[in-house]
Amino acid sequence: MKKAFFVFFAIFLLAAASSPAAEKTILVGLVPEENIFRLMEQYLPLAQYMEKRTGIKVRFTVLPRYGDVIDEFNARRMDGAFFSAFTGCIAQKKLGVEPLVRPIGPGGLVTARSVIFVRKDSGIRSFQGLRGKRAVFVDKAAASYIYLLYKLRRLGVRDSGKFFSGHYFTGNNEESIYAVLNGGADMGLAKSRYFEKLSAQNPLIAERLFILYRSRKMPDIIFCLRKGFPPATKALIERTLVNMRYDPEGIQVLRTLRYSGFEKAKASVFAPVEKLAADAGIKISAFRYTR
Repeated sequence: MKKAFFVFFAIFLLAAASSPAAEKTILVGLVPEENIFRLMEQYLPLAQYMEKRTGIKVRFTVLPRYGDVIDEFNARRMDGAFFSAFTGCIAQKKLGVEPLVRPIGPGGLVTARSVIFVRKDSGIRSFQGLRGKRAVFVDKAAASYIYLLYKLRRLGVRDSGKFFSGHYFTGNNEESIYAVLNGGADMGLAKSRYFEKLSAQNPLIAERLFILYRSRKMPDIIFCLRKGFPPATKALIERTLVNMRYDPEGIQVLRTLRYSGFEKAKASVFAPVEKLAADAGIKISAFRYTR
């Protein structure tokens, strides 16, 4: 009887060790689209929820810059990341990451447009009017910058440095918007979601800034896992995230992220971004990030 018990106990321990819940802590990256402290505050409840529902401890880390995704992902041995559109496209092509889920909002899948904006009192109302002006961008690996390169390419311009009198990168959307609002630049780039969010919080943005151009809709944030991630754990995480919208506790966590839920992401989710990059003269597989 004792022998049978120990055999059963050994089998139980072996099964537990190989189960998804026995996985080590997973490290998940976040692209610094906004203030990093606010970003971590928003995602912390999600980490706690995932651990509670799966038994897998989740640690979040913020990438220093958008374009550091390849080096940082490998150097820190990340298991996954909540990528922005262009960084996710790069990671899929160069690292083989697999899209898992993407967020849902009240109106369906969450998408974003890149916007080019100026001060209303600048008198600028055309792309040609931006020539010789001071510009502020988020990052060279942000979709908004790729959209700008696409617009410049249509004018036959191959070097943005020669089109603008000067430019600089802020590292996140919020700082780019406020740089133009406060007169630090004549034009700026940002993701539409942040422009709308800040406009709702600060009436001066809607009052003093004017959106000159909007890109087509692109995927917004996509959660991806590294190539070779354990299939059983991958399925457990996907199921947990997709089912959050049916769980009262999950709904509360989703509200901190300003989402309604998550939906399984298709492997082709980055296709629109790759198309935009191609139209801008960029081949993703050959893209090299320089600061």
